[in-house]
Amino acid sequence: MIKNHLVSLASLLVVLSLLLTACGPAEPAGLGDEDVLAVTAQVLQAIDSGNYASFTHDFSPDMLAAFSEAQLTQLHDSLQSASGNFVSTGELSITNKQEYALYRILCTYELEEVVVTIVFKIGGVQVEGLFFDSPNLRSASK
Repeated sequence: MIKNHLVSLASLLVVLSLLLTACGPAEPAGLGDEDVLAVTAQVLQAIDSGNYASFTHDFSPDMLAAFSEAQLTQLHDSLQSASGNFVSTGELSITNKQEYALYRILCTYELEEVVVTIVFKIGGVQVEGLFFDSPNLRSASK
């Protein structure tokens, strides 16, 4: 009986420690928040101008391999028709997924607000992922 209670108590402590660990602050990239915002703004301005070199300047090798100039043109066209030109970055929030720091930034475009998610490895400085979400973009993709 006492052994069962000890096993139950030990299990509860393990679960609580896992929950508390998951509730801790997110680990950042190797850039400060202002630098993350600056990199994001540079990427978004490069999309508007179609400047591939500027767009991929801070990309990791995997991101460089994944994004061709033709794909930049498609991304540019999609954002232009759905959201308009990039205007500014807003507040950011950070979460972690495995070994990555995901920054969600509410950005202002001419036609709507767009949530831009830019991904870095925890402690890293190169862009590992880039995602866009907005009502107009979702409607356009249907």
